[in-house]
Amino acid sequence: MQSETKNCQNCKKDFVIEPDDFSFYEKIKVSLPTFCPECRFQRRMMWRNERSLYHQECAKCKAKIISIYSKEKPFPVYCNTCWFGDDWDPFDYAVEYDSSKSVLSQLH
Repeated sequence: MQSETKNCQNCKKDFVIEPDDFSFYEKIKVSLPTFCPECRFQRRMMWRNERSLYHQECAKCKAKIISIYSKEKPFPVYCNTCWFGDDWDPFDYAVEYDSSKSVLSQLH
């Protein structure tokens, strides 16, 4: 197959689809892209939060930290020391295990 030039639906710039790309898209069974690589990258990155930072408090040691999660989020936020530390009590999040049932049915 030869290279194909397409026009981006978003920015209206031309972009090239190389022969290697054709086999890749065929392998994963998707249609050819209609957005240029830059616009596709922007669409993937728009769901990431790297620009808004919030002052938070570690839920374990109460240290002041900066987080990408606001205080309105329903889950606890931990500092790196606590998150990667070994002083967690495993019985805080343990569940009963019944050896007469399969593990997967109990996870369900």
